[in-house]
Amino acid sequence: MSAIKNNDTILFQGDSITDCGRVSAADNLGGGYVAMIRGYLQVRHADKKLTILNRGVGGNRTTELLERWDADCVALKPDVLSISIGVNDVWRLRGMWNNQTYVTIDEYKANYRKLIDRALAGGVRQLVLMSPTTITEDNDTELARLLDERTESVIAFAKEYKAVYVPAREAQKKAIREAKDVRWTSDGCHPTTAGHALLAAAWLSALGL
Repeated sequence: MSAIKNNDTILFQGDSITDCGRVSAADNLGGGYVAMIRGYLQVRHADKKLTILNRGVGGNRTTELLERWDADCVALKPDVLSISIGVNDVWRLRGMWNNQTYVTIDEYKANYRKLIDRALAGGVRQLVLMSPTTITEDNDTELARLLDERTESVIAFAKEYKAVYVPAREAQKKAIREAKDVRWTSDGCHPTTAGHALLAAAWLSALGL
């Protein structure tokens, strides 16, 4: 049975990688993987009459996501919820930004579980959990290893809650390793157009679309 049903509202949540300039875009979807997914669904699955929403906010950690969860998730009553979060939780290890600090793995898991539980209690039917995306194109650094740790947590949550798991970070690491001539991120964190296309492809593949 498909995870996506006719007339579903699909909500994408996360940080700047999900946000991708959505506030300045006419459709409030931004110019990244969310818009690419919507475009594909419009072309290949127009009959499903899907509604796509993007509420990613640049700079967010799991902490900020929790603070706005009722207004930006539960109140929107999505049928399908896609979450991509974790880069900023780790990146704050490099230094404070806007009074934000590093989020430990235990805090990350506790926050993530609250996000899931509140979403399900609010009526979400299908969870789609994306592994947190890259913070550097060097896969052998402290920050990369911390993101791998959080990826393992997301995999565990996906199994526990019977969610669709999207191996976004895994796809990025493979692409960076095997296609070194392609610029996948603009700064080690934010995807280029190719990087966003990679995330969109991973998401669609995971859902069998």
